[in-house]
Amino acid sequence: MSDSDLRRLYREHAPRAPEGRFSLETLLEGSGPIELDIGFGRGLSLFERAAQVPDSRIIGIEVKTKLAYKADQRLQKHDLRNVAILCGDAREILKRAEPSGSVRRVSLHFPDPWWKKRHDKRRVIGDALLTELERLMKPGGELFIQTDVEHRAAQYVAQLQERAGFALAAGRGYIDENPFGARSNREKRAIEDGLPVWRIVATRR
Repeated sequence: MSDSDLRRLYREHAPRAPEGRFSLETLLEGSGPIELDIGFGRGLSLFERAAQVPDSRIIGIEVKTKLAYKADQRLQKHDLRNVAILCGDAREILKRAEPSGSVRRVSLHFPDPWWKKRHDKRRVIGDALLTELERLMKPGGELFIQTDVEHRAAQYVAQLQERAGFALAAGRGYIDENPFGARSNREKRAIEDGLPVWRIVATRR
């Protein structure tokens, strides 16, 4: 299969969110807590978390069609029923998602890798996404962000400090370890290479 055929396959068959307003609660069977894994990349965090909390309903959102397609194929191969995958921009998808106050945990793995200032306008974590997360998360729900770009971490902490809907862990937000124990592929690689990772946790007030 040619590269162009593969790109078309990924584009046409990557799983998408329903059109219009839709319910997160109907994407998966059961009544367990809903968790969002935003930017799961190659999917390690998604599958590790699914194994750890089989009663939770985990929804992974990935903007890259190739990665979303491949993760979905793996789900089908292993018949994992507690995970759903949506391909697209999390900001656009979550703007249409319901119901409010339905999400228990959210993880964002190494978003916004562009470290130069001119790329600030491309940031995924901004007012648009945080507004939707405030709406969708339950009181007491946990928001976890990790990055290997130090000034991005500082920006995220500053943004969360300005929002009444979130309280940073330990006042400053930074923690030493991944609280969910589900590593992203990039996190695993950073640890193996001895690179620093900045981890932030905030609680929905």
